[in-house]
Amino acid sequence: MEARDNPLSPQSLPIYLIAILFYSISYTLLMTIPFYVLSLGASKTDIGLIMGASMFVSMFLRPVAGVVIDRYGPKLIFLGALLVFTISLFGYFVPNLWVFGAVRLVYGLVSAFFSTAMGIMVIELFSEKARGQGLSLYSLSTMIPSAFCPALALYLKEVMPIEGIFAMLIGVGALNFVFGLMLYLRSSSHKQKPKQSSFEPGAWKNRVLIVASLTMMIGSIANGAIFTFLPLYLAEGSSSAASNYFLIQMITLVLCRFVLRKYIPSDGKKPQALVLTATALLAAGTLLISTSVNLPYLVIAAVCNGVAFAMLYPTLMTFVSFSVPERSRGFLLGVFSGVDDLGFALGSLLMGVIVDHFSYAPIYVVCSVLCALGFVLFGTFKHRKGSPQIPEVNQAM
Repeated sequence: MEARDNPLSPQSLPIYLIAILFYSISYTLLMTIPFYVLSLGASKTDIGLIMGASMFVSMFLRPVAGVVIDRYGPKLIFLGALLVFTISLFGYFVPNLWVFGAVRLVYGLVSAFFSTAMGIMVIELFSEKARGQGLSLYSLSTMIPSAFCPALALYLKEVMPIEGIFAMLIGVGALNFVFGLMLYLRSSSHKQKPKQSSFEPGAWKNRVLIVASLTMMIGSIANGAIFTFLPLYLAEGSSSAASNYFLIQMITLVLCRFVLRKYIPSDGKKPQALVLTATALLAAGTLLISTSVNLPYLVIAAVCNGVAFAMLYPTLMTFVSFSVPERSRGFLLGVFSGVDDLGFALGSLLMGVIVDHFSYAPIYVVCSVLCALGFVLFGTFKHRKGSPQIPEVNQAM
């Protein structure tokens, strides 16, 4: 089997490792920062603002990142993002809400360029028939840290000072930059000449892109609400099930994403069965969380949400990658990922406002209703492979 047809080839393994380390830092911060800023006197709305700010920045910058990547290639961009990310971690040593907010804004910038570049690298690395599996394994790598980092972070905050956690994360970030530099130096693509700019102002009107992005945004709203507020929700009810919930959800996610990766359509056809199943499970899982925080309910919810999150992103990302013009692929996939970030930010920001005015349970009712709407949206969308999309801009333009 040729390397381009093998999603587990030696050439692809460094990409997966770098993604695992990057998101290990991200998920550890995602779980520890809300507790830390709460100890500094922050309100629930403040927490939502601080945690959601990075995703708003990432949302706006992903299309920009895509244009830059289309122009200069992905590897140099991803290496620069790793360097900026490592340096920015020093900002967490300043116990000030404004500084924390600024560091989260920098993370949004880094996330936009890093994740968009990595997605393009994976698409370019594999053949079309292996693209779905490659994107699934890459997205699995981004989620593997969420199988253990939430529980690890909750444990670390009990046994060591927050400054120690930040110092440890800086070390991991520096190591990851070294791995990224080695990958960059081994590649010959960084020697290629820059490409002509491929920005197409009307390309975002692609119907597949719009429907897939809105469906992904709805799933990300639920994801943001779960990761930002579920630990606080369970702590308020004196429940110790937070680590159990996240462990079960992420083990389910990892197993399903690996086992089911071969079922992701890698031919441009509408993945109706997978997406409808995912949105239905998310609607059920978030509704269960709103119903009760008792362990049996949380276990079922964790399994439902784990299966849904396992399949939704790689399935929709693969669908979009086959449905957009290749010349502006970076820009359009940046738009898709940016809307994904918007959903996570809304799950943190708007749900934080709901919590301050009502309580935690209603936010998961809202998420359940939205997921049901996503089910209807994607289910009623008509698409045939090869149907007209936004035309390529004339090369001479």
